[in-house]
Order: sequence, then structure tokens, then C-alpha cells
Amino acid sequence: MKKLFTVTLFLLIYISSAFAQVEFEQIKNNRTEKLTVTGFFDYYPFGKYENNVYTGVFEPFLRDYARSAQYTVDWAPISTNYEDTVREMARHKEIDVLLGIYGDTSLYNDIKIIYPAAIDNPIHIVMLPEQINKIHTPSDLTNLKGAIHSKERFSDYINNKIKQLKIEYIDNSYDLYGKLIRGEIDYILTSIYFGTIETAKLGLRQQVAFSKQSLWTIPMFIGISKMSFHREYLSHTLTQLMSKQETPQRIKQDMIDLVNKAIKDYAGTVPPTYKTVEDIPNKIQNNQKEENK
Repeated sequence: MKKLFTVTLFLLIYISSAFAQVEFEQIKNNRTEKLTVTGFFDYYPFGKYENNVYTGVFEPFLRDYARSAQYTVDWAPISTNYEDTVREMARHKEIDVLLGIYGDTSLYNDIKIIYPAAIDNPIHIVMLPEQINKIHTPSDLTNLKGAIHSKERFSDYINNKIKQLKIEYIDNSYDLYGKLIRGEIDYILTSIYFGTIETAKLGLRQQVAFSKQSLWTIPMFIGISKMSFHREYLSHTLTQLMSKQETPQRIKQDMIDLVNKAIKDYAGTVPPTYKTVEDIPNKIQNNQKEENK
């Protein structure tokens, strides 16, 4: 009986593996449907969808993967907003892959996560240069006023930590960094990659300072829709790819290249002249004096 049980178990495992392999090969050999992909639409360099073009750190990797797996990629725009798109992805078959998601985060509960992580998202502090060395841990921020760009995307764990701080959300980088330079806030929390590019665009690289160490580092993954027709093949092949050390190394190097390119492209940008609240009445008074002359 024991031998019979062993043989039966072996046959079941073999047959199951054989069927799985057949399924993978069938999908691979009959891939006429497009692979529909989306991700962050306004959180560059993690992802941006503009003028019907998707760009970001995951795009080169996904493009090469699709070519080797014989997929045609259809970059899906965000129909309403990012959160709604993720929720729709969990209920429908239209989107197959979501580029850039966080683990243990309720928004992604219905999305299959591909392990290991594709890249990390380190969260740093930005302050005026003379203040930056005073902060070493999150507890040092307790009595200070901070701000975050409303486009930043963090995990539930980090968002819960942020709730313990005095934080406001600002909708654009110009006003965000203006508040810091005028002294209306003490610090900004930002992804080192997103923040570096935003300060480069504003010409503020020399006017502000980033912490040398991150306060938190959030692993970022590739997600697969559980409703996707290609889910088994995608899960199998992407997990194999992510398990290779060179894959996340390649994605990180792509990130470094994107950030360095932005720094180079915006070199020489003249920074804004932010006026303090005290300067505004003085400017009005001086203008009135000039008019009276």
C-alpha cells in the first residue's frame, strides 16, 4: 500500500507539473492578445503617462520582457485616478500588469505580487542645508512641521507613521519647496528619486539638502491581475526573472540613469525667488514709493 501511495503521489505531481507546463506553452505559443500594462501615471521616475506615452523606470525592463516573451504591449492610461484604476484592475480583465506596488498595503490586496522586489523606494528628509544634520530618526520630527507632495505614494506602514507627525500635503513642487525655503515648514518627506528630480527641475539642488540616510525604505514590486488570462504564465516567468540578481540591479541602474539625466537636463535652471511673508508688504510699500516719485 505504501508503494502504491508513493507511485500515485508521484504520478499526481508529475501530471500536475505537465499540465502546468502545457498551459505555459499554450499561452506562449498562442499569444495574439495584447499585454495591457499600467502603473503610476504622475509619479516620475516610477511612472508617468503623458501624451499617450508611458515612461518610467520599469518601462525598459517591461519592453524587453515583452519582446522576449512575444507579447505586444498596450500601455493603458489611467481612466480616472490611480486608486480607482487599481481597484478596477482587481475586478476586470482589461489590465494584466501593474508596475510598482507595495506589499502589505490595502490598495493592492487583490493584486498578485511578484517576489522578490523590483526596486526599493527610499524615503528621505529634505531641509535647509544648515538644519539637515539635526535629524537622525523619525522621532526627531515629532515637534517639527513637515510637508509631502500629494503625488507621493507610500505603503500603509509608512502612511501610518506619517499620521503621527505634523504633516500637510501640497499639490505642486513649486509651493512645496517655497514653504521650506520661506521657513513655513521645517522639512519635506520625499522619495529620494522623485525629490531629486523635482528639485532639479526647480533649480533648487544647491538651496536644499537631502538626508544622507533614508528614514524608511519601501520595497516596490510588480503586480499581476488575478483576473488576467495570462496570469499563470506572467507569474511564472516574472518570478523567475525577478529571482535573478541581475534583474533588480538592472532596474536600479535604469533608475540612477533617469535621475542623472534629469539633473543634467535641468542643470543651469534658475531657482525661483521665493519671498517671505515679511518681504511682501515691504515690496508693496517700495512699489508705492516708486509710483509716487
